[in-house]
Amino acid sequence: MRKIGILGGTFNPIHNGHLALAKAAMEQYDLEEVWLMPSKLPPHKSHFAMLSEEHRLAMTKLAAQSDSGFSASDFELRREGLTFTADTLELLTKEYPDVKFYFIVGGDSLIKFKSWRRPERILELATLLGAGRAGHEEKQVIQAVDSLRNRYPGAEVNTVLLPDYPVSSSEIRQAFYTGKQDKVKKYLPDSVWNYLKEHRLYAQITFAELDTEMASCLPRKRYLHSVAVAHLAAAYAVSMGLQPERALIAGILHDCAKAYSDEQLVADCDKYSLPVTEVERRNGFLLHGKLGSFYARTKYFINDEEILSAISYHTTGRPGMTVLEKVVFLADYLEPFRTQPTEPELNTIRKIAFQDMDKAVYLALKNTLRYLSESGQEMDMTTAETYEEYRAKYEN
Repeated sequence: MRKIGILGGTFNPIHNGHLALAKAAMEQYDLEEVWLMPSKLPPHKSHFAMLSEEHRLAMTKLAAQSDSGFSASDFELRREGLTFTADTLELLTKEYPDVKFYFIVGGDSLIKFKSWRRPERILELATLLGAGRAGHEEKQVIQAVDSLRNRYPGAEVNTVLLPDYPVSSSEIRQAFYTGKQDKVKKYLPDSVWNYLKEHRLYAQITFAELDTEMASCLPRKRYLHSVAVAHLAAAYAVSMGLQPERALIAGILHDCAKAYSDEQLVADCDKYSLPVTEVERRNGFLLHGKLGSFYARTKYFINDEEILSAISYHTTGRPGMTVLEKVVFLADYLEPFRTQPTEPELNTIRKIAFQDMDKAVYLALKNTLRYLSESGQEMDMTTAETYEEYRAKYEN
């Protein structure tokens, strides 16, 4: 019986780490071939910044040329809708009854394997090989293998030993989006590198991509608010002589961390070593702009410092705000779904915003501080300092 390995993944993009895993599995388990199989619509991953099936398959074919034992397979891409490993293996075993399949996964996937759809069926149809990379993950992988063997007696679950690989597909994408692609060239087959450059892939994140991602990960009400902020910010930007695209991006991302609890916001800021004041620690919701800015950079590949700053300060404001920061601050405060009582009323401030943006910022800050005072809530010092800057201009 032939022994064939299957290494699946989004391959967004495929890189030398994937090929090293395929080669190690082939050598350690005497596999005749390894099929590199791009996923169609992986149900467990965000589809944000996902290249088309055509591009991912083309790069997989190029990468497969690096070893005579590799071949690219479009088996999953030819299927309709979401694809699950158990279903794929059922189809493969029917089509290739003379093949013993070895399904190869990374260590992180092996650790989460119990949560996959029909894991017991996968283990009936294939030997599972999990990558045990050198370092702390290796111990976790060994523990995961033992756990799966105990849970599914008779299942063939083993490890593939290979050195730790220093880069992931997401880090490669981030390097391209931020103009640092030369730093990751050594981690890609030359043919894949040339393909990415030739087709200008991972060149720039667009508002449309971010809008789709926010629609999928934000609560519906929060998403609608974000869309309203984005479009109002774009209108303000045009009125101030700015290009609307940057305002749209800042607006759609400004609340990307808003859905987290106060405790989670504080915990994540501590996790990523973001500075947290005592007032912010007691009022975690104040951190959603700061954490949102961090996620905009690290998850959504935004490298524009002014956009990141506009996200960070969209709630508090800051002394010396740029035009884009004012645009996003006001759009968040004045978007059409807002109904809070103000002096003067919101519609009056909305008109003022198109005539005198600084005065509108001043009125928004004044109303914010009045609300905090009347409700007995703590005041963020950045907001207080920003208000003093504008008060000096409009009250003197």
